[in-house]
Amino acid sequence: MKLILILLFSLFTGNLVAQSGVLTFKKKEIQLAGLKADDTPTTVTFQVKNTGKQPVLISKVIPMFPRMNADWDKSPVLPGKSAEIRISFTPQDLPEQFNYIVNVNSNAQNPREQLRISGNITDNPEKPTLLYKTDLSGVKFKTNNISFGKIFIQQVAKDTVYFYNTREKAVTVSTRYTPSHIKAEVYPQTVQPGERGMLVLTYDAVAKNDYGYIFDSVILKFDDDNSYNNRLTVTANIAEDFSKLSKKELENAPVVHFEKTAIEFGDLIQGEKANCDFTLENKGNTALIIRKTKASCGCTAVTLGETTVAPGQKTVIRTTFNSAGKSGRQYKSITVITNDPKTPETHLTISGNVKNKS
Repeated sequence: MKLILILLFSLFTGNLVAQSGVLTFKKKEIQLAGLKADDTPTTVTFQVKNTGKQPVLISKVIPMFPRMNADWDKSPVLPGKSAEIRISFTPQDLPEQFNYIVNVNSNAQNPREQLRISGNITDNPEKPTLLYKTDLSGVKFKTNNISFGKIFIQQVAKDTVYFYNTREKAVTVSTRYTPSHIKAEVYPQTVQPGERGMLVLTYDAVAKNDYGYIFDSVILKFDDDNSYNNRLTVTANIAEDFSKLSKKELENAPVVHFEKTAIEFGDLIQGEKANCDFTLENKGNTALIIRKTKASCGCTAVTLGETTVAPGQKTVIRTTFNSAGKSGRQYKSITVITNDPKTPETHLTISGNVKNKS
């Protein structure tokens, strides 16, 4: 009897699914290659048809970019009929490269669908300054933060930053300060009013000789202005390149193993210090080298036992948290960078509570 009821229920629900509405999109992705920067709203439209047997009510359309607005036909979409989903936005609000999901919820047989809007923003000759949002003494840059992303320690990378002269007179652009591992070249050096120039940055990771996330500054000079206010931030994540290791080298590589990666230091009175010791073991077949350790806060000091750990050996990484000037719940992280090709970075955390002095 129970089996018969299950079969009847399956037939009934299967019939309901077969009779329900189905949303069929003409296309699920709209690509906007070379979309010109503009400060007026634009709208893209997705066409959808109900190819099922019952009406479909689209209940929500949610763009994953907060500056996009959705509008759609709120009445049920009858079988065989079509509807529109309209997504509006202002192009200048988008990053130069964009790729956003639009979630569509309904009571259709396919109740959750994902649409996509992707593309890139380009200069608009009629509105040439829209993409240049960072003003440095009347010379506008697209950004004042140049990210090289991931760079290998043996690599030399280049990036180009464009700028626009909004001054009434020509301006000569040069650099007042650049770090020794960064080369900056300006083309042309003198930029006329209403004209564009470019700054080409060359990042030499070999010369930097460091690991992890690195911040640097490049200070620009416009004409004879010797101030330090016209600053660009340059970032890079310098990593070791393990792609050239042979299969045998990978099999014999060092292996990072921490007994624990999180320590709770409990309660402290403001001004007290807490020592947290992390034990690191090399479970590989060759020497493990600690390339670098970096704490998330200046209040946390890191002391290493050994920087080179032989196979099967252990070392202790001590973190000392200084609670001076702190109050309440505390979370601090420490990044440990090694030559383990499978786990080159390990993130340790310490946490606890700091009480004010009574």
